Amino acid sequence: MWMYLIPVIIGVAAALFSDDIDKALNGNKNLKRVLLVFGCGVIAVCMIGAIASVVN
Repeated sequence: MWMYLIPVIIGVAAALFSDDIDKALNGNKNLKRVLLVFGCGVIAVCMIGAIASVVN
């Protein structure tokens, strides 16, 4: 279950700092959307994996 913690931390950090990262690189808000989708996807996949490991 602890192996899902590092990707979740990376996903949360990407989502939290997506605006700052987007401004630093190009500022057209496309990268911000990509980072938010990436962060949410990583969190969702890790939650499903953690729940599956607890159920088994």
